[in-house]
Amino acid sequence: MLIPGWKRLLSYVTEIELEHLSSDYHESLTVCLTRGRIQLYADKAIYSFEDLYTNFSEAFLRVDLKRLPGKRVLVLGLGLGSVIQILEECHHFHGEYTAVEWDEAIIYLAEKYTLSRIEAPVMTFAADAEIFLQTYNDELFDLILVDIFYDDVIPSFFSSRACLDMLKESLHPDGLLISNRLYRSAADQAETDRYSRDIFKSAFPAAGALTIEGNRVLVQDTAYLKSV
Repeated sequence: MLIPGWKRLLSYVTEIELEHLSSDYHESLTVCLTRGRIQLYADKAIYSFEDLYTNFSEAFLRVDLKRLPGKRVLVLGLGLGSVIQILEECHHFHGEYTAVEWDEAIIYLAEKYTLSRIEAPVMTFAADAEIFLQTYNDELFDLILVDIFYDDVIPSFFSSRACLDMLKESLHPDGLLISNRLYRSAADQAETDRYSRDIFKSAFPAAGALTIEGNRVLVQDTAYLKSV
């Protein structure tokens, strides 16, 4: 969807609501224009914010995307597709994307506001990502991005070793897995530290982490991290 330039300019002064709806999974989904960017938020969480979705925009700056063995990308948790947009528009990374999102309303919004502007092929699945990993996926991906929240809660399966084992089976042996976790409150930090230490690192002994504006972004192999 093309946003007029005057609206983008006005959004630096005041937030402009573009669309509001509810779905089977979310009582409230709001698309707005803020600081010239399209943002999607639910009741308790921001799901997309174009290049200002800093947890991933900063992470992509700090990993070496050129080391990827190929360009097949799996996105678990689509939002408006900010991660795809950042890769293509900011890093000129033209991948082949498979995006899994359980809320059809969010897929509708993503296709309306973002994916129509993406040049790379994007195949979307309206499915529970857990079921997708268990039953539908028999391919290897060079890059897997995990950004799954229900408002501000990560479903329990995506904090389990079983999930990581399935992700490992779907990841190219030389590929990269990036997983986003909350790291704001003391409770968030304690839970994320426990998960990182006891579960993520047990599955991926070479794992590392980046702390980015209230998020902890986990990578399964520190060899991908650029030296500062």
